[in-house]
Amino acid sequence: MTLCTPKKGTAPPVARPAATIGDREVPAGPKRMFKPPDWDWSQAGEVGWWHRWGWGAVLLGPEGLRLSEWQQEGWVTTIKSGRQRIVYRVDLPEGPVYIKHFLVPDRRAKYRQWVRRGKGRNEGRRSEFLASIGVATITPVALGEQRKRKFLFENYLVTLGIRDATPLDEFVKSRLPTLPEPLQSRIRRKLAESLATMTARLHNAGLLHQDFHPGNVLVRFATDDTPELVMIDLDALRRSRDVSWKLALQNLALLNQFFWLRSSRADRYRFLKVYLEERTETPPDVAGVARRIEDSTRLWAERLWQRWGRRCRTSNKYFEIFARDSAWGVAARDLDPDLMRALLDDPDRPFRADGTTILKDSRTTTVAETTMLVNDQPTAVIYKRFNRKKWLDPILALFRPSRAWRSWQAAQHLAARGIPTPHNLAFLARYRSFANDPLFWYLPHETYLITVKEQDAVPLSSYVRDTLTALPPGVRRERIRSLTGSLARLVRTLHERSLSHRDLKSSNILIKAADGQKPDELSLIDLVGVRLHYPLPWHRRAQNLARLSLSLSTVPDRTRSDALHFLRLYLPWGLSPLSDWKSRWRSIERAIGRKIRRNARRGRPLS
Repeated sequence: MTLCTPKKGTAPPVARPAATIGDREVPAGPKRMFKPPDWDWSQAGEVGWWHRWGWGAVLLGPEGLRLSEWQQEGWVTTIKSGRQRIVYRVDLPEGPVYIKHFLVPDRRAKYRQWVRRGKGRNEGRRSEFLASIGVATITPVALGEQRKRKFLFENYLVTLGIRDATPLDEFVKSRLPTLPEPLQSRIRRKLAESLATMTARLHNAGLLHQDFHPGNVLVRFATDDTPELVMIDLDALRRSRDVSWKLALQNLALLNQFFWLRSSRADRYRFLKVYLEERTETPPDVAGVARRIEDSTRLWAERLWQRWGRRCRTSNKYFEIFARDSAWGVAARDLDPDLMRALLDDPDRPFRADGTTILKDSRTTTVAETTMLVNDQPTAVIYKRFNRKKWLDPILALFRPSRAWRSWQAAQHLAARGIPTPHNLAFLARYRSFANDPLFWYLPHETYLITVKEQDAVPLSSYVRDTLTALPPGVRRERIRSLTGSLARLVRTLHERSLSHRDLKSSNILIKAADGQKPDELSLIDLVGVRLHYPLPWHRRAQNLARLSLSLSTVPDRTRSDALHFLRLYLPWGLSPLSDWKSRWRSIERAIGRKIRRNARRGRPLS
């Protein structure tokens, strides 16, 4: 199979991967789905099976599908399990196959099967149509349908495994960054072109994928740098008479959601250029297409990020809530649940444990480094208790979240937006008994936060004080220049993704210094001051930048030119030709002045 680029408006059919049984290769897909003469029929209880190419003898036994038999042999891997469907991979001697078991857990799903046919049958028919328009896809070899009085209930679709293929999202996130240059750049370019061609063929044929993301596309390579794309999970495909440009741009924004954070503007422009060349219709406003896609992607992304940000509040596949009469908490499922239950009984126990190192013990916080089981492995963690600063703290919890909860929620917002921060493991809140505190017994008094310790990372303030000052002047200037760029990119990303950090200072930024092969890695800690605002107003940006600038004012050999270089790297490119950086510079200077005067009034040192 090759994904060569045809002439505009044409889409030569792409042959499906040939099926194999043992060493015998059988021909490509038939012209008609689930009908004789290419398909054979057999009945096993209430399930009727269509199968072809001799796969009936391989898949079916006297009692139907041999799934339990394969499970005993250890050939079955559960890929996905949910209320609507279960997906299995079975590594048979004849070759790998995938089995989709479509369930009917409620009346809505049951009635849907009767009105819109079974999902397995629909996916099979769509695979035939995709192959006819030049889009490589799955190859069905069996369809099972459970019927009672001719009404359809559960059903199965069995497809051939696609050899040497990887989900596109996994490839882009994990494998592509490890490839050497210029191979990596060539693959990026060809991936953009191939994905654009496939998308245009779908839209030209009146197809829209309602769950269009790279996890539903597989990639494999005919040669070292020639990707081939295969579409899977066809249940979300919808067909209409015509895909209007409004619908097409929404679909492109849905796909762009993943690549917006993981690809360059050049790659996205290359995708759009090939897509427009392949479309049979020219958009009414070619110049505005890219801008409209980016704007729609931003709105999609914000809704998605906010939904992901709420995951840490309830029990789900990522987090679990634990409760006792005197304590309440929520923990990531990475953390050992028995340990979490023990912490609810005595949250201060880690401070007394052997091997614990107290890092800070003040009126406001107590911080310790200890070891806990994370993913069944002993892992260094930071255990932080937020002490009561004032007797009013429990009352204030009626009107605003506690400091630990704000940090817990902020870390989830950062993680959802791809902004580096140490992985948060758990939040705990301890309550008083009614006898000890009859007024505020139902409000949290002490709160706790557990975070994975970043190995080989130090606060930026310590790095500046201990490492940067020891470097020769020439090397120090080079490091300052490099750090300026890394900081500007981190803060710009933070603000572009609708987050501000009112206590953005060097001591709240961790750094893993460059080692010659990897660049500087920066991450944010102490997230009590992080807030979510969409869109983020400039006065909050200016406050953050002023706070960071003050904390870097004591860096040796850092000049005003470095501060200007930071600002020009931070600002969007479009502001630079208009010289808007000058007004931004002045507003940041005014914010710095206000911070200095406020600290002077309160008798606080600048840090």
